[in-house]
Amino acid sequence: MNDSIVTSAGDTRWSAARVTRWSGVIGFALPALTLPVYPIWSYPQTQTSGTDVAAWATNHHVQLVVTQLLNTVGVTLWFVFGAALWMHLRDRLPARSTLPACFAASFFGCVILLLSGFTAFNLLLYRQHSAELSTLLYDLTFGLLAMSGLPTVVALGSFAAAVYRYRVLPRYTAHLAIAGAAIHPLLLAAFIVEDGPLSLQGLSITAMPAFLFAWILGAALGMPRQH
Repeated sequence: MNDSIVTSAGDTRWSAARVTRWSGVIGFALPALTLPVYPIWSYPQTQTSGTDVAAWATNHHVQLVVTQLLNTVGVTLWFVFGAALWMHLRDRLPARSTLPACFAASFFGCVILLLSGFTAFNLLLYRQHSAELSTLLYDLTFGLLAMSGLPTVVALGSFAAAVYRYRVLPRYTAHLAIAGAAIHPLLLAAFIVEDGPLSLQGLSITAMPAFLFAWILGAALGMPRQH
């Protein structure tokens, strides 16, 4: 009977690892495919007028719809990735550790904020809007993306602490998490800086998420494989 219990627990850990790996890889690949379609660094900057934003959304409608479809499906897969990774951490950390719960709650909060931002952008693409409403929806999109930075810090920090303390995954995954946790607080500068790289639609919004994507791919590939 003890052997069957051990076997069952091993199967659970393997299933969580396999789901984490595949959902993480696909969740990384789909948003990455948006770059040749219409790279995010080509989006209008903060000081762009609402009239120009509305015209841009109309002129590039098909490309933007494709990027939104890829982004939405890819980030939705992060729910699966986060749940499977939470199970992996929960099964390997002490029963009273709060690290798995902190990781899961914060990571899911990050994903919800990202999908909320995508919703605002989808509404911008849904029909033609006035200049004022186009500006509002566009700023709301990037504002929600920027706000996802804080729960990302907690999620990546919790993950890194679990890996460093309990060696549940390769250490390089914790290094990637620490890098992402260190850079994401700068996203809050988007609500203070009116122009330049740290502004709401500046370089920071497009470049800093690369650290999160790198961690997702690294964590996915670092999951143990069945032998």
